[in-house]
Amino acid sequence: MVPPRGSRETAILKRSFARTATDRARWFYIGVLCFGIFLAGKLAVVQAMQGPGLARDALAQRSDTIEIFARRGSILDRNGAVIARSLPSKSIYAVPHDINDPDTVARELGKIVGKLSPDTVAALHDKSLWFIWIARKVDHAVAARVAALNLVGVAERREKTGRRVYVDGPEFSSTIGFVGTDENGLDGLEYSLNPWLQGRSGKETLETDEMGHPLPFGHPIVLKRARPGYDVELTLDAYLQFVTERALEKQVKKYHASSGVAIVMDPKTGAILALANLPHFDPNHFWRYTNAQRRDRAVEDAYEPGSTFKLVTAAAAIQSGKVTLASRFPARDEITVGGHTIHNADDGFTAGSHGTETLENIIAYSHNVGAAEVGMSIGARTFYNMERAAGFGEPTQIELPGENPGIVPKPSQFSGSSLATMSFGQGVAVTPLALTRYYCAIANGGLLLRPHIVHAILKHDGKLVYRYPVQIERRIFSEKTAAILRKFLRAVVRYGTGDPAAQIPGYTTAGKTGTAQIEENGVYQPGAYVASFIGMIPARDPRFVILVKVDRPIGSYYGSQVAAPAFDTIARAAMLHAGFLPQVAVKRR
Repeated sequence: MVPPRGSRETAILKRSFARTATDRARWFYIGVLCFGIFLAGKLAVVQAMQGPGLARDALAQRSDTIEIFARRGSILDRNGAVIARSLPSKSIYAVPHDINDPDTVARELGKIVGKLSPDTVAALHDKSLWFIWIARKVDHAVAARVAALNLVGVAERREKTGRRVYVDGPEFSSTIGFVGTDENGLDGLEYSLNPWLQGRSGKETLETDEMGHPLPFGHPIVLKRARPGYDVELTLDAYLQFVTERALEKQVKKYHASSGVAIVMDPKTGAILALANLPHFDPNHFWRYTNAQRRDRAVEDAYEPGSTFKLVTAAAAIQSGKVTLASRFPARDEITVGGHTIHNADDGFTAGSHGTETLENIIAYSHNVGAAEVGMSIGARTFYNMERAAGFGEPTQIELPGENPGIVPKPSQFSGSSLATMSFGQGVAVTPLALTRYYCAIANGGLLLRPHIVHAILKHDGKLVYRYPVQIERRIFSEKTAAILRKFLRAVVRYGTGDPAAQIPGYTTAGKTGTAQIEENGVYQPGAYVASFIGMIPARDPRFVILVKVDRPIGSYYGSQVAAPAFDTIARAAMLHAGFLPQVAVKRR
């Protein structure tokens, strides 16, 4: 039976519609697939090309970049003992607006951080204030005690930089100096070595919440690592520094002096082993002291050295060949030069009864008249050339700031009596350090060394970064001349003005006493003197050169009485500390 025409067409139409629907679905899925591939490709491109930037932008909206402050380097003595270091610190602040009983708060805080200033107490009463500092950079123990009070309106804040601690307080103070609240060096080695000590800050990004607070489980991103400051190892010896400070302090107090300086130096290397200044100060509380109390007199103050300068005259005379050991000069106690009367000190070592005297006698007995005659015999140019060769009138280039070059007049500036008076240390000004350096040249055979107080720069882990070398500036005079000068200094101690004050049983010493008037505004002040002694030990092959200078002593002003006893104490300690025992003479039966 043949199906009706209409039924066949209906079937065909149904099949056609089915194919069309299938094709549409197929094309739809193909389109979706292509669109998906397109989106995936686009996403890959964005992820690869723009992803890091977008991530940074997103992080920036919920992050904060902070500065990571570097730890300041420590300052160490030559044996690694800590002199200055930085510790984490906190500061105490108050919100006066929230404080109901400011008097009680001030009283309780004062028991822990020290009495508050009147300005701080007044600020605590001011309800309009929302922030005032109470104490900056206190240690954690102090901060904990304050926190335990639970005072409303009082809180603590961790400081970005550390709290500088000077372990020995006043010890080393004028040399080390101090830092400000931000830990930048303001004086002394803290200032001059600041580029080494301060380190380099870093940067770090922290994830934060919508309030800007760091997330406790966030992952910080280090943008730049902080580099801790380098440690500085000095040439100073903490033990010798202690002994030197005590010995100087004893003499300054005994003679009610205004100030004093003591230096211990290695003549073979130029290393400063001890450097003491009085008065001194506590760098932990430097703001409590005046500038005068914080001065480093060893390098900042130039003074007329008096008789200790006679060794410059002697060096010029011997080195030039114009004076020999056999040369003799009239032994007089007073002469007049250029209208100026020069006389020997009234210390019992008169010259008038001797007729003539040698250069050794002049040095041993410290005769001003004899030194003046020697100076005039060699001439201004020879004398001046030795002054300059010896480094006077120029900075020594030590690492300490504020060095005074001293005053050394040129021959063209001399008056009628200048050469005569400068020959025994009047009319010329030098620093204690410059004079010590010169005596080191006498001790080491004639070489002028650059003094140094820094031994090495170290990384935080102790690895060496830089070691300061021994620097020879120039030769001042021959070894033969140096030996003769040491012979003169030995005579001072054996039978001259240093006998017996500078004699140390079991050791040989050599040195020179000095007593100089203090000049102010062109006038020598009555009764105002500088008493000094500079010597070396042992005399034959000196290991230490030691200067002691005491300003304006009362009661006595001679270097042998005021300064030499401190030399004795320091020299004994230095030799024993270095392992040199006294040589005891054994009597034969």
